[in-house]
This record gives sequence, C-alpha cells and structure tokens, in this order.
Amino acid sequence: MKKLLFLVTVLFFFTNTSSAFAVSPTPAKSKTASPSANKEGLDEKLNEQINNLKEKIASRVSELNLVERRGMIGVVTEVSTNKITVKDSAGKIRVVDVDELTKFSSGGTKTFGLSDITKGSRVSILGIYNKQSKRLLARFIRLSVDPTVFNGTISAVDNKNFAITITTEDEKQHRIDIQTTTKILGYEGSGELTKLGFSKIHVGDRATTIGFPDKKDATLLVASRFIDLAGLPKNPKIIIEQSSASPSASVTKTP
Repeated sequence: MKKLLFLVTVLFFFTNTSSAFAVSPTPAKSKTASPSANKEGLDEKLNEQINNLKEKIASRVSELNLVERRGMIGVVTEVSTNKITVKDSAGKIRVVDVDELTKFSSGGTKTFGLSDITKGSRVSILGIYNKQSKRLLARFIRLSVDPTVFNGTISAVDNKNFAITITTEDEKQHRIDIQTTTKILGYEGSGELTKLGFSKIHVGDRATTIGFPDKKDATLLVASRFIDLAGLPKNPKIIIEQSSASPSASVTKTP
C-alpha cells in the first residue's frame, strides 16, 4: 500500500512539471537593427547630402560664370517702372534693370529716384551684367550733370555776398557764387595762372568760370573755378559803364 502511494505521488509530480515546461512561452527575438544596417543608413544619408551640396555648388559656379560687374555711362532714351534704356558712349542701346536694391544719387541731392530720371538725362551706372541676357542689373545710378562754362566780362562784384556777375556777348548776365571751395586764379599776362584773392577781382576784367547750378536757385552758378583774365585786352564787343555809386554796372554792346 505504501509503495502504491509513493508511485502515485511521483507520477503526479512529473506530470505537473512536464505541463509547466510545455506551456512556457518562447522568448521573442529582439527587433533592434544590427550595427551594419545602421551604418548603411547613415552612409546613404551622408551621400545624399554630399550630392545636394555638389549640385548647389555647380549651380552657383554656373551663375557666377554668366555674370560680371560692369559700369557704363550714357544718355537715357526711355524710362519705365522697373528699367531704363540707355545709349552708351559707343552708340549702342543698353537695357538696365532696376529693383528695390538699386541706389540713386545726383550731386548730393538726398531725395532722388527713378522718377527723377528723364529722357535725355546723362547717367553713370554700376551693376551686374548678365552675359546671357545682355542686360545690366543696376546697383548704383548717378545722374551726371555737365558743368556750365561762362566766358565774358565782369560787370559787378558783390563783396558782401562774395558774388560776381559776368556779362556774355549775347548781353546776358550770369550771377556767380564764389564759395570757400572755389579755386580763384588770375592771369596777368605772364603766361602762368596764379592764385588770386577775391579782393583782386575788378569790374571790366575778362573772366571765365566753370561750375554747376545751385540746387535751390537755378539762376545762380556755384563756381568750381573762376579765372580773372586781367592780363588780356578788354573784349571790344562788351562795354561796361561803371558807376561809382554802385558795384553794379550797365552793359552796352557795340554794334
């Protein structure tokens, strides 16, 4: 009886143990990628970035080969909202594009832009020239003002305001503003020009001056250079009737 009970107990133990081993789940395999797969992915991304960089560099080099900095001087033949047409010194018509980065200037004038440029204006332009389109993208546009030259006889000297009136052969009088920057020279017949003070300028002397119209008063010429030609004979075509009561003088033109 004891042997039978022992056999039943042993059989029961082995039966439960086998069942426990039979239902134990098998551990799942890890889904973590292998080191070689990670390296291949990084290499692929790196190659893609390198190729994109190469394409950008090639495109930029191509653009640089098509453009160059260039300047020109010419006369405006047409003006529109975003471009001007200029006839250059060689007589060729050039198209100049203007954008929001284009800067304008005109002899120190602060408020100056595309709308101030008109047909016939003389301009100097610096910009980027496209060899393919043969157009110039302007970066700087400056309105060039040709200097004015007067030759005649001094008909009045204003010592208080440092101004001189020159009368030309066409009987017109031109008021000249002498500033601290004006270079005053004199000719006494010695063959050379010498520096001259304003007090040495006299009515009746021949004179020549070069300058630019005043920005506020177009009838006033701001002199860059003034030459008193006292050493030359008087101009017989212009007779100045001097008055001791006034620095001004009347002008009589000989027939």
